Amino acid sequence: MNTQNSGAANAEMFARAKESIAQDMEARNIGAIIWDNASANFHQIPEIELVCPSTGNTRTARITGLYLYKDNVYLMEEDSVGVSVGDFYDHNTEVKPTVVTLTPDMAEKSLGDPDREDGYTRQGSLEEWTVIADAYFEALAEQ
Repeated sequence: MNTQNSGAANAEMFARAKESIAQDMEARNIGAIIWDNASANFHQIPEIELVCPSTGNTRTARITGLYLYKDNVYLMEEDSVGVSVGDFYDHNTEVKPTVVTLTPDMAEKSLGDPDREDGYTRQGSLEEWTVIADAYFEALAEQ
């Protein structure tokens, strides 16, 4: 297989992988899933290398959840998104959860439009999204 065909095959596989996550979230009625990286027992840390569109500079971002908005899955950057597991439980009567899921309506109401808010991205490589998908399924298992 030549490099061009390999790149096209990877792009198609990448698109299918994102679509599969979106379909799974939709089937489970999950609009967003947020996890606490400090207490989750993930096999790998969910991180991506982000590229600034204007400067080309890169930085590593830890991912703390997924947000399904208008059929697109957005990654939630741990230090930039402005929400965490701690925002979705009663600190006086409940033990802090490791994972919180929000219904689609609750997610949109709580998180807004990810294209207009800080801390959301659709960047990442196929390999990085594979780690994110693993974290997603591990997070579901921790509920």
